[in-house]
Amino acid sequence: MRDADPLQREPAPMSDLFATAVHRFGNAWADLVAATAVVVAIAFVPVLLVSSSHGASDVFVASVFAFGVAYFVLLGFVVLRGLPPSAPAPRGQVVGTYAVAVVTGLVAGLLVLVLQPYAVVPLPALLLVVPAVAAGDASAVRAFLAGPRLALRNFTRTWTMWTLTILFCAPIVIAMFLMLTSVAGSVAATLLALALSAPIAWPVSALFIRALYGDLTGRAVVAPQDRTR
Repeated sequence: MRDADPLQREPAPMSDLFATAVHRFGNAWADLVAATAVVVAIAFVPVLLVSSSHGASDVFVASVFAFGVAYFVLLGFVVLRGLPPSAPAPRGQVVGTYAVAVVTGLVAGLLVLVLQPYAVVPLPALLLVVPAVAAGDASAVRAFLAGPRLALRNFTRTWTMWTLTILFCAPIVIAMFLMLTSVAGSVAATLLALALSAPIAWPVSALFIRALYGDLTGRAVVAPQDRTR
């Protein structure tokens, strides 16, 4: 993903970017599911620690921050994994990617806690921060300006991607939640639903974000078989 496309390409249709994300998940599902399982398992550690001595509201707060960080760490992994084998990211870039992922996850969690369901409106402004660092386009500090600036400059495409991601992920999470509510409380069912749906929903959404970031920055990210034009 490092080398920009020298041609002035037309932006790829969102359907092509989503198709590319789904197909790439199909080609590398084992690695992506394993990576998701690892970050979700790590995210459960602080949640379980809080649940051992605090109430449901504190568990909810801990889970929002923990799962927010876990998702953006996975996003960093997915973007780094997409870099050309001939030009792997240097160690500083890798460390910067995961450090920015942690901070971005905490900021996203704070937005969710403060704005509740209305957080879905500003959250897309954070989605391109981690890819900017992982792709080598911005430093860890500068990415917090470059990512939102790129998202806002391409407002329609970024928020369309976010809407499609929600439409794809929500049915998976809801189905898991409805299945689990009969055997667990609402908080536990929500956490378990997130954990069980994450191995599918998170990698596909991260691949979708990676594809959009590559398209917005001039990279050729859509495979020939996924192109509709």
